Amino acid sequence: MRKIKIDFENITDKCEKAINSSEYNELIKKVKNAKKIYLLGNGGLHYVSSHMATDMTRLIPDKVAFSYDSVGFITSSANDFGFNELYVRWLETIAGIEDSSQCLVVGMSCSGNSANVVKALHWSYERNFETFMISGQKSEILNYKISELNLNCEYFHTVEVLSMMIFYDLIHQTDNKCPSIRGEKNRMKNSDLRAIV
Repeated sequence: MRKIKIDFENITDKCEKAINSSEYNELIKKVKNAKKIYLLGNGGLHYVSSHMATDMTRLIPDKVAFSYDSVGFITSSANDFGFNELYVRWLETIAGIEDSSQCLVVGMSCSGNSANVVKALHWSYERNFETFMISGQKSEILNYKISELNLNCEYFHTVEVLSMMIFYDLIHQTDNKCPSIRGEKNRMKNSDLRAIV
């Protein structure tokens, strides 16, 4: 029998520890109170933010979540202002005109020290946006007034998968739920949107 070779660091235990922390309780409250949620991350965590912005918007009726998915905007901003200003430029453009009391900015960083994510969280905090950091290891540069959920991980892949697990749990913590495959198949069985074979 083949055994999985990749080390996910007892991910279920890490998830249970994270969701039973005081920091996670604070994140739940912030998500429940927010009308608009901005998700920030680099590399694999960028794709976590993109995926979760889609599902949070789709599955939580009274909220909309955003991730930075315009390649043109990303490359032009990095070219004109530098990579460390990337998320600040994005937030200035789409969130700067919002009522900050209804907005939450969630940064994700495996090291906890991604300069562009931390800078965007500081920018948001200074403008009275609600802020939160999910980190793989404790940040050494984040303003101590910004709440941080440190996942205490060794590997990037663990942080990425664990972050998705946490976001899916947040959907349920807002009294919503993720649909089942069978439930969706039953719901769509007579729909013109499904192919008939």
